[in-house]
Amino acid sequence: MKSIPRVSALFPLLLVIYEISIYLSNDMYLPALPDMMHDLSLSATHAQLTITMWFLGSAITPLFVGALADRYGRRPVLLIGGLIYIISTILCAVAINEYSLLFPRIIEGAMVATMMVGGYACIHELYDHKEAIRVLAIMGAVSVLAPAFGPLLGAIILLFGNWRWIFWIIAIFSTTMIIALYYFMPETLTPEKQRPLHFKQILHNYWEVLANKQFLLLMAILGFNFAGFIGWVTTGPLLVIDSLRFSTLAFGWMQASVFIAYIIGSTLVNYLLKTKEANHLVYAGLIIALLSALAGWACTTIFPQQFYLFLLSVITYSFGSALCFAPLNRLIIETSQQPMGIRVAMFTTGLMGAGVVGSAVTSVIYNGTSASLAMIMSVCVMASCLLQFIQHCTIKDQPNRPA
Repeated sequence: MKSIPRVSALFPLLLVIYEISIYLSNDMYLPALPDMMHDLSLSATHAQLTITMWFLGSAITPLFVGALADRYGRRPVLLIGGLIYIISTILCAVAINEYSLLFPRIIEGAMVATMMVGGYACIHELYDHKEAIRVLAIMGAVSVLAPAFGPLLGAIILLFGNWRWIFWIIAIFSTTMIIALYYFMPETLTPEKQRPLHFKQILHNYWEVLANKQFLLLMAILGFNFAGFIGWVTTGPLLVIDSLRFSTLAFGWMQASVFIAYIIGSTLVNYLLKTKEANHLVYAGLIIALLSALAGWACTTIFPQQFYLFLLSVITYSFGSALCFAPLNRLIIETSQQPMGIRVAMFTTGLMGAGVVGSAVTSVIYNGTSASLAMIMSVCVMASCLLQFIQHCTIKDQPNRPA
């Protein structure tokens, strides 16, 4: 591990807790979607659009944020973005119609980039290859506490108050974490590494990353897998609560079981890295995700009334995805030598873009049945596996190419 400032020892923990506070804005209110539809006169499509807008905001800003992070540093980008996120969350809490809700939802999502680019650029600069994967895996296991227990917490809050309280609580939680990060977040961008905001140079740096075939292949592998998972995240509450008539608390426990599997997979990465390479974990994770998705699709087709068989396939899909997420994260970053802010910004754009596409496509194809959701997840992970095979062949053939 690289020599790092002593003050940074607490930083990864504080960063991932702040990350949880951000993700809660997209998970904690999922059980409240039916209530929000009633209070704000939203259709089911508009309710799903509140999730899509969050991902859209998170996908359109990273490239801009990456340039700012390489010019002014990681700390100011994250801290100022945190303040804007808090304000937008408060605006969600006082929304009176779909438009006054959708706009701050876009802003909330946009501020995800300030956390991802500013915060994770620090992580990649503080740690070397295997140590970074271990830290990313641990952070991944912690960060999914938001989608794991966010819906359950939201359901509990709804027992005592309305959906607006969910956003107020998130705003207070986020404020606390921004104050903590102000005192404990290190600045890893030294003055001599700061890059001036030259528009042509910034475009050139982004183009260099975009022209990197290995970056694009690995990013697409992760993106398709993530898109399939987002299919469950965005449609799960409508399937479980609206179509199948389970209670909001029942959905909360189901969502918790899905993400507990992710936590187990992420934790296992730390042990497997002692004897396995990152690529091996990617292969294993994708195979598990593929088999589980196909099994879920078959079960929903043959036994459409057996929802718990589909839920089991989603849980296994989550476990497989966890095995490959942190290794893919680091492998993607290592494919380029561009400034770290640029690399992390492109990674964030690709990941959140996959979330937008996954959410939007799911909202169009989903027809109220488990089978439609299982089909989406299966197609996505099949695409990931095909691209992984292409990437494997590319690496295998590379040594034989002329220098």
